[in-house]
Amino acid sequence: MNGTTNPPDAFPGHDGGRWAPAAGEVVASWPQGHFAENLAVDPAGAVYVSLHSHNRIDRFDPATGQVEEFTRLTAPAAGLAFDADGSLWVTAGAAGQAPGYIWRIRSGHPELWVEIPDALFMNGCTPHLDGRTLLVCESVTGRILAIDQKEKRWSVWLQDDRLRPKAPRKPGANGIKLHDGWAWISITDHDLIVRSKITADGGAGPIEVVAEQLHADDFAFGESGAVYIATHPAQTVLRLQPDGRRETIAGPHEGAVGSTACAFGRRAEDRKSLYVTTTGGLLYPYRGEVQDAKLLRLNVGEHGQLLLPERHDRSDR
Repeated sequence: MNGTTNPPDAFPGHDGGRWAPAAGEVVASWPQGHFAENLAVDPAGAVYVSLHSHNRIDRFDPATGQVEEFTRLTAPAAGLAFDADGSLWVTAGAAGQAPGYIWRIRSGHPELWVEIPDALFMNGCTPHLDGRTLLVCESVTGRILAIDQKEKRWSVWLQDDRLRPKAPRKPGANGIKLHDGWAWISITDHDLIVRSKITADGGAGPIEVVAEQLHADDFAFGESGAVYIATHPAQTVLRLQPDGRRETIAGPHEGAVGSTACAFGRRAEDRKSLYVTTTGGLLYPYRGEVQDAKLLRLNVGEHGQLLLPERHDRSDR
């Protein structure tokens, strides 16, 4: 499917920049009622999708186009990230309800790693540069959590009232990724992307604003430094260039209704492909109609940035 000439509808508080649709296709779908929340790509290129609505993680094989169930959990799955050893880490919990959970999955077998008793909305996650910590957005209490991946313990890495949402049941801090020594964080309910410098001891520096009037869910970095952003209720995928220019590269006609997260492919043939999860508008129907949840693949013309330091992730080269 190629980008159409139909620009997406405007969304309050969100500046989508110019309309520049990318070529792409729907590579997988789930029936109405499924909430595809997040995704991660393993070294072999398989795409893992968290189905928050069904306490499940599915796996899409780009080589065959097939989708299969990977594992089930006892709570709604949210953020996904692989570590240097190939284990899949999962944030989980019912939105608005304590506790929150972190699972580690090895060889398809989930292990409850830690429980966060006061966490109300577990969300996006990413590996820290230290190689042993998972950084996790807790979307209600204004915290970024640090999960020790060697020992079953956790701490607060960053706490700031600006990471809290303005309205009940809306996400504040939502997605998190590292880029050039900074932790970038989307604060959905404030239409902001901010960043915090990682200090010499691995801690968090002061928050500074990167972009305003940008309704961001989760996101991914390209090698150019461009940020590819799922906008959920704005029903689009946006590219934020390093110089601040914005381009909306997919909208409802490209399948981006309820876009939640994105990640780059890791197979030789799809390293310039951006995979995007969608809910089909389950919480925010497009023009009054809920669609199937989808996995999109967009050709964005550049490789993705490595999520792990190069010494940990040579399989991606």
